[in-house]
Amino acid sequence: MNKIKKSKTTIGLYLLVGLIIFSGGFYLMTQVKSAFEEYSHWKSREAVLEEEIKTLKSETKKHREFLERLRRDPNYQHSVARKELGYGKPQERLYRFPENTEKPTE
Repeated sequence: MNKIKKSKTTIGLYLLVGLIIFSGGFYLMTQVKSAFEEYSHWKSREAVLEEEIKTLKSETKKHREFLERLRRDPNYQHSVARKELGYGKPQERLYRFPENTEKPTE
């Protein structure tokens, strides 16, 4: 009888250890899945931000070139002042027209 009791206890102990290992494995797998999903999210976010950085660098370069040309070229300064600020030469008539924001009717 003693052997049967030990056998049942051993089997029960093995089952308990197996259940604990299975539960731990299941928990570990769910954590790995969650971590992978988060990693994928941040990887795609990184790609978007890298593209945005590339665009901003390009814009910065264009603005820097514009400012450098504006600082060094008097003809360009004059051209920008006429175009952007509406300046003109003495004795010159300037006409300003309102911007048409409405769509033409058909």
